[in-house]
Amino acid sequence: MKSTTAAVALLAGVAFLASPAAAQRGSGYGGQATQQSASSDQQNAPQPKVSSGAAKALQALQTAAQGADAPDVTAKAQAAAAVAKTPDDKYMVGALEYKFASAQKNDSLRAQAVEQMIASGFKGAPMAELYGDLGATYSRLKQDQRAADAYQHALQLDPNNVDAIAGIAEAKVAAGQTDEGIAMLEKGIAAQSAGGGKAPEAWYKRALAIAYKAKSPQATKLSRDWIQAYPSTTGWHDALAVYQNIAALDETTTLDLMRLKRVSGALGPGDYFNYGDIAVRKGYPGEAKAVLDEGFAANVVKKSDSSFSQLYALASQKAQGDQASLAAAPAASLTASQALNIGDAWYGYGDYAKAVAFYQAAASKSGADADRVNLHLGMALARQGDKAGATAALNKVTGAEAELAKYWLVYVNRAA
Repeated sequence: MKSTTAAVALLAGVAFLASPAAAQRGSGYGGQATQQSASSDQQNAPQPKVSSGAAKALQALQTAAQGADAPDVTAKAQAAAAVAKTPDDKYMVGALEYKFASAQKNDSLRAQAVEQMIASGFKGAPMAELYGDLGATYSRLKQDQRAADAYQHALQLDPNNVDAIAGIAEAKVAAGQTDEGIAMLEKGIAAQSAGGGKAPEAWYKRALAIAYKAKSPQATKLSRDWIQAYPSTTGWHDALAVYQNIAALDETTTLDLMRLKRVSGALGPGDYFNYGDIAVRKGYPGEAKAVLDEGFAANVVKKSDSSFSQLYALASQKAQGDQASLAAAPAASLTASQALNIGDAWYGYGDYAKAVAFYQAAASKSGADADRVNLHLGMALARQGDKAGATAALNKVTGAEAELAKYWLVYVNRAA
């Protein structure tokens, strides 16, 4: 009995008690901790009690595990397993092998050790964490199905284990099951956002990267979810680039996209020329000139660049007298198309009140393109600061303009 007590003292503290980070070590997800810290768990969790019959063999295994001789550890583990009769003894065989495998970065032995601990029957085993660690280990071993199965066990034991959710997602993606992987990441985002919480930005970025690489229709939605949760100039630039690269946009929709890029601070050097060029050709030279002036002032583009200087000269020339020629108020004789075009011109000059009046007039005319009119009305109301009006108009947009309208809705509802 005396030797048993000594063995228990010697072996105390080596039982596997993983921290939440251990299950998804190196993932970069930054998941919220859903469990107590390892040190807190270790203080409260039951510790294995070594039997007298296995104490000597386990002491020998512990000594071997402190070295670097893998064959010696394997031999000592086999000897300890042969005399380990109780669940506690069997658990300790795996825990000591785990300690050695972790120190040596031997994932094959690590997986074997965790499997041993899981199968031991020791009632104090932190099963959810063990399965989480097993999933991460199998992931590193490129055994994707085994990883997914292990993570699934962890999730069954702890439904809010976001590390397990991330692990399942990565295993699904590695196995070519992209849609299932994205769905799991969305589940993790929802779980962490419940009750006023907020999932780490890395979750949104990872889900978007997977969807974009797979050319999934989910990419545009995920990009909006990202900038809704984490609005930034860089985020807007990247999210709108996702939309622009995935969608087949005509010039009219591209111009509306450029308008959103402008107000969200997402215009890049190439965008300034594209924006100005389309605006001039569509009959909005004042808007083109103003945008180019902004690019020059911000030193994003150079007026000395011949392509920009020529475009700027053309916009300036066409803008002369243009604003003065615009009707100040809608006339009954205007067609829907004419009212929409004049509204767009006033929008380009930054007179959003007049733009709204013409858009509303266009909406009342027969033959109006309701989706485009509502999109532009929502844009103008958004620029006026009328959140409720803009939201109502943008929510009416369907068809080809619907996706862009949803991005504008994110802008309207952006954090102050």
